[in-house]
Formats: sequence, structure tokens, C-alpha cells
Amino acid sequence: MHLLKNNTLKLINLIQPQIQKTILRTLFNPFAPKPIEAAKDAHSNLLTDTKNVFEVQYHTVKPSSMTDYESNYCDYATQMLGKYSSTGLVHTGSWRVHIGNVENQFIHIWMYKNFSHLDDFVSNSNKNTINDKLNQFIIQRSNQICLSFSYFGIPQPRPKSDDQSNPNIYEMRSYWLKPGTLIEWGNLWHKGVQYRPDAKVLGVFSQIGDLYNVHHMWSYKNFQHRKQMRTNAWAKPGWSENVEFTVPLIRKMESKILVPLKISPLQ
Repeated sequence: MHLLKNNTLKLINLIQPQIQKTILRTLFNPFAPKPIEAAKDAHSNLLTDTKNVFEVQYHTVKPSSMTDYESNYCDYATQMLGKYSSTGLVHTGSWRVHIGNVENQFIHIWMYKNFSHLDDFVSNSNKNTINDKLNQFIIQRSNQICLSFSYFGIPQPRPKSDDQSNPNIYEMRSYWLKPGTLIEWGNLWHKGVQYRPDAKVLGVFSQIGDLYNVHHMWSYKNFQHRKQMRTNAWAKPGWSENVEFTVPLIRKMESKILVPLKISPLQ
């Protein structure tokens, strides 16, 4: 074993410095994820421990219609819950984009018990007049079907704390990963969430829609609270290594600051 390691190091010394660094980091760094065996199941089954299915909806709204849209969506959500909450439909949360690349946008997340429940809901909810009312305010709409990472768990309703006059702000950090890296991402972030456990809200990965797309959602009282919690994470041993090894997996990333609607269970 000692001879093999020496021979490996000699070979690495003949390679360009940047490639040397990558190989050494992979072979000998204690923070690197464990090698993944050949997949014997769908990656989705290896990354989640629940059958729940999440629909992430994006509604880009006419700037002049933001208030009307919000009012009508609150009516829509109330109607949906009145009809389908008894079947297991859960309104996870609704937000308006406060800071992001599309400011006149709303994001809604709904949770279904499983894919069969999603099938039933889609077939039963197509004819909805209040949904038609919403369409008059919407410029563009899209959605994704996602599953949750086991290390984030299922989000629970989050009211304002007693000392808060305003709702929390929510940060939705979205990552587009290189194909084939979801398992490695899951291995690394299983450790990563432990650095900010009080802020974690939701972690999902796409199944239908834009693929290899991951969303992590975090909650903060305000921007100063966000800054402090992120600073505290960087001060903890192991966080910088976690970031170092997840960055090479990413093709693109973005951050949005969201403000909850009044009807949102996550305040």
C-alpha cells in the first residue's frame, strides 16, 4: 500500500499543477465525500426518505397588477384548501420576490402526499374559475415537480416570533448542478445543514421541469440576522471545506429574497 501511494504521488508530480491539486484533493482530503457505488436505484429514491411531492410555482405578474394578483391568489389558495386539504393537499408557502432577477414575481409551493395524490389533484382541479381570474394578471408562469432532500425534512408552519413586528425574510438559493452530481451534493449538504439548523426551511430537487435544479430555502428575521448567521457558519470548523467541495458541482446559481404573503403558513 505504501509503495502504491508513492508511485501515485510520483505520477501526479508529472502532471500540470492545477490538475495535481484536483487529484490530490480527491484522493487524500479527509473532507471529500465517500466514493459512490454504482447506482442500484433511482437517485431520487436514494436522496429522500418521504413520498411527499412538492410543486414549485413561479408566476411573473404585470407590475401594475401586483396588489390585485396577491388578493386573488389568497382567494385561490383559500378555495383550494377548502376543497382539497381533506385529501392531504398542503399549502407550504407563498411569497413575493423582494430582491432577485425578476422582482414582479410570486413563488408558491404546494405539497402532495405522493404522485398518485398529484395525479388526482391535476385531474380534478383543471376547471377552476378563480384560476382563470389569476391568469389575467400573469405574464408568464412555470412550475416544477420536486422531491425533498431527507436532510432538510418536511417544512413546518413558521409564525412570526413574539418580538417581531414584520414577517421573516426567506432566501431561496437555487443551484443548477452538473448532471450526475446529485448524490455527491446530498452527501455534502447532509453535513452542511448542521451549520445553520435554525434557519433551514426547505431543500428540494427537481423531478419534472428544469432538471438537476436544487432549491434550498432559509429563514431570517431580517438582513442583519442573515448576515450574522452566515458569518457564524463561516467561523465553524468544516464549513469552508463543505463550500469548497460543493462549488465544483454547480453550473449556475442564484439567490432571491422573498417576503411571505399574508396567507402563507411560513411567516
